[in-house]
Formats: sequence, structure tokens, C-alpha cells
Amino acid sequence: MKVDMSPEAITKRLKQSSELRRLCLALAGERMQKKVPQEEVSANPLPPSA
Repeated sequence: MKVDMSPEAITKRLKQSSELRRLCLALAGERMQKKVPQEEVSANPLPPSA
């Protein structure tokens, strides 16, 4: 499967990601207002994608 890497496709994916991020933050409400210490973020890396 090939991924469309044209400038238009990349821009579209970036805009979708931005919109999804805003939606997630809006839905999370005040739960996401707390700042997570940087040590916790770096100590728990994301699992490798398949």
C-alpha cells in the first residue's frame, strides 16, 4: 500500500490531525489541563507500532 506524499495530501493529513487533537482536548476537558511532569512522559515511551 502506497501513501500519498503529495503536498496536498500531507497538508490534508496535518489539518485532520490538528482537528482531531482539538476535539480530543475539548472532550477531555479539565482532565487534560493538568501538566504531566516531563520525567513521566520520557519514562513511559509509546509502544512500537506494528
